[in-house]
Amino acid sequence: MQNLTEVNGDLWREVTERCGDIRRCFSCSTCVSGCPAAEGSPPLFVRNLVTKILLGLEESLLEDETPWLCVTCSACEEMCPMGVHPFEICLAIRRWQVSKDDSYIPAAVAEIFERGHTQALDSVGDKRRALGLEEVPPTIARFPGLLERFREMLRETELVRNNEYMFGG
Repeated sequence: MQNLTEVNGDLWREVTERCGDIRRCFSCSTCVSGCPAAEGSPPLFVRNLVTKILLGLEESLLEDETPWLCVTCSACEEMCPMGVHPFEICLAIRRWQVSKDDSYIPAAVAEIFERGHTQALDSVGDKRRALGLEEVPPTIARFPGLLERFREMLRETELVRNNEYMFGG
């Protein structure tokens, strides 16, 4: 149980300094209407992450692995009526979590290395089309050559070199 006397009132500034004002989020859930990670187990609900940030629940946010479930398909960015940038929020939380604990390696990192995303995108084409979006999101998933270059770049990082067992090494 979270001790509310130990909340970080400036957490929203600390985590989302590059995202814009997340206080505009009114938890409408439009961002997850086309989100493949929202159907995962556990599901990625950006509104829950925003709530944790705004309430200053630092410990809970640090332990939450759902930001790493984001497949970076950008559907949320295209759907948010308030321009809150849910994808950027997930990235900001990832950066913040790693900055708080340099030994933190979520399991999703290996999936990002393998596919460029945390989940396979081949199952979301129909949903994206139904929402009026392009079947394949404008991400690295469209470009196999770039994905391999991305992996080559990652192989040069200390994270991958020191944890080869996670990356097929």
